[in-house]
Amino acid sequence: MKMDLNLFTVFDAIYSEGNITKAAKVLNLSQPAVSHALAKLRTHFDDPLFTRQGNKMRPTAVAKNLIADIREALYQLQASLVQSRQFEPFTSQKHCTISLHGSLEPSYLPLLMTLLAKASPHVNLSSTRVLRNDLENKLASGDIDLAIDILLPVSKNILHTQIEQDQLVVVASNKHRAIKNVLDLANYLNQNHVLVSSRTLGPGLEDFELGRLGLQRRVGLRCQHLYSACCVVASSEMLLTLPETAAKMFSQVLDISIYPLPVKLPGIGVHLYWHRNVDKEPANRWLRNKVLMAASGS
Repeated sequence: MKMDLNLFTVFDAIYSEGNITKAAKVLNLSQPAVSHALAKLRTHFDDPLFTRQGNKMRPTAVAKNLIADIREALYQLQASLVQSRQFEPFTSQKHCTISLHGSLEPSYLPLLMTLLAKASPHVNLSSTRVLRNDLENKLASGDIDLAIDILLPVSKNILHTQIEQDQLVVVASNKHRAIKNVLDLANYLNQNHVLVSSRTLGPGLEDFELGRLGLQRRVGLRCQHLYSACCVVASSEMLLTLPETAAKMFSQVLDISIYPLPVKLPGIGVHLYWHRNVDKEPANRWLRNKVLMAASGS
């Protein structure tokens, strides 16, 4: 049985919207047309694919197994069509989306937007945050064009290159009574620490590395954002371990000092990620080049 590619588009829309009416609106189709397409899909795969729970259409196990391959096939087709076209940055009105951790936005967005404004005044950019376990699917589907993150385990379909190597440092309030000019290891371990993490549980990168050395520190606060953590440090006697680039930026606006980390821990490599399908696509190559320029300070 031959499959109409339009059915895959309907499948993706229902999966994304979780509602047939909303999917029909996104696709600019009538609701009966979407329902008819879903019926064909159910017959082909011999599975309900979506079951109604309240006003939501929840994907079945079969649908969850299909979505990644279907999105990749749709995106590959779209990318093939786009690759045949000439990309003109200055006149393009393309909308670009990058997955970028909030703590990295201040380091990359100002210069990147300056570069885009000069070369492509009509291109607009969205910075979003994609969960790491969903990153590959989002790149494959085209929901995001690029991602900037630490080194992650990815499949051969995801290409990446290191764009920065940052070292961990420590920040403390300029009024911290227990720290003068030097922060030694014993003092570091004795202080109360802030941990920045998007997870609710588990050790931070620095705690994991300290544990490998048989060392342990006390974490008194766990929060989600580096700036919030730095504000806490500036008004307390807590310490924060963070990448040096971010520490220098926050020290310009907050009453905090930067100290070398008094123990040898691995640096943090920042990588740029994109899907293999768009490796030669003109617009994506152009955007990657602008990100690399921003990372290098060009």
